[in-house]
Amino acid sequence: MSEDPGVSSQLELIRREWDGSYVIWYQAGQFHAMRRDNGASCKRTSAKGLRREIDADYRTCPVTI
Repeated sequence: MSEDPGVSSQLELIRREWDGSYVIWYQAGQFHAMRRDNGASCKRTSAKGLRREIDADYRTCPVTI
């Protein structure tokens, strides 16, 4: 996890919306998300990019757990 408060607040916003369906973390300068149902993952350099990816992924195939 980053010590940057901006990263922490961005992670918290994403987790607030998606934590039930995705495991979300920050590592090595990138934001990561992993589906809780099948383990598929993605990473993006920005929180905004990760949110867009999660939104698109979930619209295509909702997480079932």
